[in-house]
Amino acid sequence: MSRRIFVRSLLPAVLLAAIIIECSPPSKPWSVLVLTVDTLRPDYLSANGYDLPTTPYLDGLIREGYYFDEAVSPIARTTPALASLMTGAYPHTTGVRTLTDSLRNEIVPMAEIFRDAGYQTVAVVSNRLLPKKRRLHRGFDVYDWKGDTRTAVQTTQRALELVEQLDPDRPAFLWVHYIDPHVPYHATQELAESFDPGYEGRFQHNFGWQPQPGQSRKTFQPFPEDLPKAVATHQNPLSERVSEHIRRLYAADIRFLDDQVGRLVDAARARYGESLIIVLAADHGESLGEHDYYFDHGDYTYNAGLRIPLAIVLPSKHPLHGSGRCPGWVSLVDVAPTLFDLLGRETPTTVNEQMEGRSLVRCLEGRNLQTQPVFAESGHSFYFDHVDRRVRNDVDGRFRAVILDGWKLVLTPFLPDEEAWELFDLTRDPHEEENLFRDDHPEFRRLRSHLGEWLESGRESNAETAISAEADDQEALRALGYIE
Repeated sequence: MSRRIFVRSLLPAVLLAAIIIECSPPSKPWSVLVLTVDTLRPDYLSANGYDLPTTPYLDGLIREGYYFDEAVSPIARTTPALASLMTGAYPHTTGVRTLTDSLRNEIVPMAEIFRDAGYQTVAVVSNRLLPKKRRLHRGFDVYDWKGDTRTAVQTTQRALELVEQLDPDRPAFLWVHYIDPHVPYHATQELAESFDPGYEGRFQHNFGWQPQPGQSRKTFQPFPEDLPKAVATHQNPLSERVSEHIRRLYAADIRFLDDQVGRLVDAARARYGESLIIVLAADHGESLGEHDYYFDHGDYTYNAGLRIPLAIVLPSKHPLHGSGRCPGWVSLVDVAPTLFDLLGRETPTTVNEQMEGRSLVRCLEGRNLQTQPVFAESGHSFYFDHVDRRVRNDVDGRFRAVILDGWKLVLTPFLPDEEAWELFDLTRDPHEEENLFRDDHPEFRRLRSHLGEWLESGRESNAETAISAEADDQEALRALGYIE
């Protein structure tokens, strides 16, 4: 593993517009490409041991840079998770607690800072729930948003068109979000067959709708009529053989995505060469049967939905260029402060106050990350009556979790105290199958203290939020399978 010593600039950042990158050659400031993938589990990357070649391109990209083995999302719902990534703040600070919430006016996303520093800022976002009214577009010169019918091929093609329009002599901040491999799982017929050869059942080539040209979303549902989402996800009646095939379809969708990410990264590198910093992340994971929760995410705080891949790839001229695996639990809220650190400046004072994440540069310098708790909450439950253990469907009733030193504590509010807690030793029990809670367990008492402090810090932000009733939002939720 090659590393060099990283020296930060000692000049303070007083104004947002003063963030000009100075740790690279003066003629070529660093540019940034943030790649986010919807619903991507880290254990389905072949780089992490999946038994089929799901991610040959991403495997190579990860080997080029630093990979964070124990990264999580603060919430397994797209809009709030991406708001946290772009701001370095937890949902109770951003104000984005549901899929249809909007970023608070006083919270500053990274794109605004980069734009004010003279960067070209471009986003290509494929998810029907991320229109401009969510306010994640703030700071982008171009915010190209389309729904979830835009496949990875089309997302990449649009991103390539916009990359070609950028001035290669000016730095850029690029964000591309892929909807694949979110439900429905539908790669190509060839990939579906190659990932589960010999299967000829009902869902041979896809699970969920597969829109045909010109077909209206109002004429189909994401889940089959005889297998509505509430049943499919919470009471899955399918045999284990069929469920395993559907998992293979999910994996095939990832393989379909991988080629397209490769096209985009190659083009961005051709444009920006040795000045391009790449961040790869997911917004959240996907439960594929863990805790009897199938083909969905967001109702719980178990790691099937929270664990994400996270990698940072630095160009060869960057002082911290190198590669390796970074142990230690980290979060999407750590991405923004890490990028500011890599760009050679302290986080602006006005933004530092909102950030609840920490820089991960210590690992890139060859040092161990300092132990720090990471936190998570569940999302709004669309089928609340089917969610095990949960008592209330308001913000105060959400599951909360804290992870520290390989231990995880989950709180179910409003249950009697002896039933409200789940304690897991993630080192021995990564799938969270053995609840070790007892009132006198030293790890319980330690983690409860951290979780209590975090809950108190967000207490005044716990005013109830509601899912939007606007027609376009309801249609988007229906199209992605959240409601019927």
